[in-house]
Amino acid sequence: MRIAETLRRLIGPVELIHEQAGPRLLRLTQLGIFALWILKLSLDPLWRLSVLPKEMFRPVGVLNLLSPSALEQLMSPMGLCVFLISTILVATFAALHRWFLLTSTLAAILLTVYSSIIRSFGPAVHTDIVLLLAAYALTGFAWADFVAPKASGRYTYPLVTIIALLTLSYCIVGLNRVITGGIPVFAGDTMEVWAIDASLRGYYFNTNIGWHIPEWPVTLFFLQSGLPVITVFEILAPLSLAVPHFRWIFIPVMLSFHLLSLVFMNIFFFDDMFCYLLLVDWSRRFPALARKAG
Repeated sequence: MRIAETLRRLIGPVELIHEQAGPRLLRLTQLGIFALWILKLSLDPLWRLSVLPKEMFRPVGVLNLLSPSALEQLMSPMGLCVFLISTILVATFAALHRWFLLTSTLAAILLTVYSSIIRSFGPAVHTDIVLLLAAYALTGFAWADFVAPKASGRYTYPLVTIIALLTLSYCIVGLNRVITGGIPVFAGDTMEVWAIDASLRGYYFNTNIGWHIPEWPVTLFFLQSGLPVITVFEILAPLSLAVPHFRWIFIPVMLSFHLLSLVFMNIFFFDDMFCYLLLVDWSRRFPALARKAG
């Protein structure tokens, strides 16, 4: 009994995040998710893909549903520009909650096409997967609300789903690292190899620091030592859904991880970091964001 009581005090209360969420919090989330997509799209010179060698383009996903002529028009400089502007415009209407059921659905389709275009030119990246799934979740629950407008949890479930998708993505990555890599991943020179490789590849955020890692043995030691710690937090990430005490440890640890990834590996998951705002149960702290009783 004493052990159980000690564990209960250590773990703290178990309560579902956003259980008291109201329409204002959901509306802010819709605004934030689609505004972040607008930012990502606005910074992407998508039309440059049209000048790459055709041999590099291997259509994936929904692009395979298009006819060869339609695909050729889409991948032209003008086609990519029109597509990008159209997607930004539709996402803007969704962010402003204008005809949300229609615009969010169309935005989800266009963002799926956008992701398919990017992935048709190389290995799949996972920096925007959670953000894409968040758009799906908001759209899906908007349809559910249209069908059953008075259902309980109509404001809670979309937010919980996004958090579940975010934390599950961490959990899958951590489990994959343990299962496929095993002990050598944590005992070898994994971080050194990853940092150098990422620095040589170059991304949108180039710090030109990672390839100096072999010259800094102390830094390399801390990075390698931190890998198993981060892996444990990734695997346990779904606990953030219902354990507030763990959530307040998880947030600073993983934010530090993402910042270090930016510095040493040129990889910046700023969209995932934005979603960390949903790890705060705002409706419990601000009554205006909670649903009204009854």
